[in-house]
Amino acid sequence: MFKKEYKISLNNDNWVTPEETLIDSGSEHSDLEQPISHNIFQLAFLISVISLGLIFAFSFKISIFDHSEYARLALENKSVNFFIPPPRGIIFDRLGKPLVKNISNFDLLVISKEVRGEADQIEIEKAADILKVPKNEFHLFVDEKSKDNAVFFAAEELNKDQVLNFRYLNPKGFYVIPDTERYYIDSHQLSSVLGFIGKVNKEDLNDDYYKPTDAIGRLGVEAQYEELLRGEHGKIFFSKDVDEKLNMDPLPGQNLVLNIDYDLQKKLYNELYGTLAAANLSRGAAIIQNPQNGQVLALVSLPSYDNNIFISGLSKNDFKSLFENKLRPLFNRVISGLYNPGSTIKPLLGLMTLQENIFKPSDTIRDCINLTVPNPFDENAPYVFNNWREEKGLFNLRKAIANSCNIYFFIAGGGFGDIPGLGIEKIAKYLMSVWADKTLGIDLPGEAKGFVPTPDWKEDFRGEPWYQGDTYNVSIGQGDLLVTPLWLNSYISAIANGGTIYKPQIGQRVVDDKKNDIKVFQKEELLKLPFRNEIISEIKSDMEETVISGTAKLLQNLPVRAGAKTGTAEVVKGRSNNALFAAFAPFENPEISITVLIEDVATNQGLAIMVADNVLKWYFGQTLQTQ
Repeated sequence: MFKKEYKISLNNDNWVTPEETLIDSGSEHSDLEQPISHNIFQLAFLISVISLGLIFAFSFKISIFDHSEYARLALENKSVNFFIPPPRGIIFDRLGKPLVKNISNFDLLVISKEVRGEADQIEIEKAADILKVPKNEFHLFVDEKSKDNAVFFAAEELNKDQVLNFRYLNPKGFYVIPDTERYYIDSHQLSSVLGFIGKVNKEDLNDDYYKPTDAIGRLGVEAQYEELLRGEHGKIFFSKDVDEKLNMDPLPGQNLVLNIDYDLQKKLYNELYGTLAAANLSRGAAIIQNPQNGQVLALVSLPSYDNNIFISGLSKNDFKSLFENKLRPLFNRVISGLYNPGSTIKPLLGLMTLQENIFKPSDTIRDCINLTVPNPFDENAPYVFNNWREEKGLFNLRKAIANSCNIYFFIAGGGFGDIPGLGIEKIAKYLMSVWADKTLGIDLPGEAKGFVPTPDWKEDFRGEPWYQGDTYNVSIGQGDLLVTPLWLNSYISAIANGGTIYKPQIGQRVVDDKKNDIKVFQKEELLKLPFRNEIISEIKSDMEETVISGTAKLLQNLPVRAGAKTGTAEVVKGRSNNALFAAFAPFENPEISITVLIEDVATNQGLAIMVADNVLKWYFGQTLQTQ
């Protein structure tokens, strides 16, 4: 009786009323529009339920699980907060001597919104009195800074009396903030290792960690171990509604112990610097490692620089002396400099020669004077390759290494007459197999990889074929062969230890504030020399002969047996050379390997070997005294 009666009028143009669209699908009226399916209502209901579920889940997440984070953001929005830079971790030498200091100081922070208005001018005058600066000038300074900055520093490095006065008088809007300043001990002598820190730039601020007041490691250990040394920021909230307990103290960075020996580092620096100065030279490089594990005990690149000048900001003169100086004091020549190795490559050529049976250890050549090779383009103008000095007699491999006979290695490398020689393909293959063209992965930024020339490279790069003379040059460490002093010392270390090249390591371990170990860096084997053990042993003995009867006789006065190799690399023909020297000791169980390079010597005056000799005498003198 309560049902509504629906009628269809044939006289009405609107054949279907809204109500009629909902008529049962089984209607007998075939000319009506198709009714909405029940599936549509089910789908709409399902979507509504899912949407409500997602909204509920999201609300539950932000209100329960993310409550702390959003509470923190709300707190920051209603208060002024300041991030306190953390003290950087301390860097120690291998025996625990600190190489850096963190000097505590205090800066004066101003909260802009608290010093605005006429009522707060008295507070500004209080601060000016404490700082002992003209009140009018300080007024102008604070007013100007307050326009564009929510917080800013009004003074840095407050003295003790100023800190006490600010805390006692407590002028509104002025806050004393603790800070630390990095100080490098013996800066010039250690800057090649430690590097320096500098203020962050715009690119650094792309990392969410850094704040505008932060400093960041730029070179050396400071840059390599930045994430470990930098610590965690503290935070101060400036708001009447904020409990001071919410303020967070900064967490200092972790401390780092290096493999560097402080005393050995200073000795190496002083010897190299003194030798260069006496010869009116300025550029050189030297490195000392433990051959048994690759640990870097000392590393010096000259000219050096004072890394403390970066802390307070560079003057124009400082900037020019560092960044516009042709001597490039910031350039680490040990790891980034590429040089011809000269005759210091000959022990490696000796290994190749014996491995490929080009010569036996007993095979000899007569005289070490020159080698004449036919000129394929002009038979009347043969090529003549001279030894660095004329020496007559028979030369086997041992004598050739000891006396640095170029002629022997010309033949061994490039062949002569019936002797085929190694050839550039084999030489290049062996050089690449011992990573002469790769980086060794030292934990310092900026390591360069060496360069090994090949016939294909010369054809592509210079449009010239490879000549026999090119192979001769590479065989004595000249031509286009380039290596770093780091690689050179590492391969010499491998001969000393029986055939293993280790990853060079500056860092030794991470420690807490009580010097308990947090992490220890283990030695890492990079590769084995691809030569038989008896061959490596033979070349090691040949290097001892260099000290006994050859070009490194100066080392005979050492209190231990040693192996060595001298070298001279011509830079500008007839005008400029680089002097090189590499050695290891004691011979039986080597604990030290050293490579010294001195740039731009007029002649090889024995400068590099003098540096190494003085360092080795001091080192083993110290060692014997402590035994």
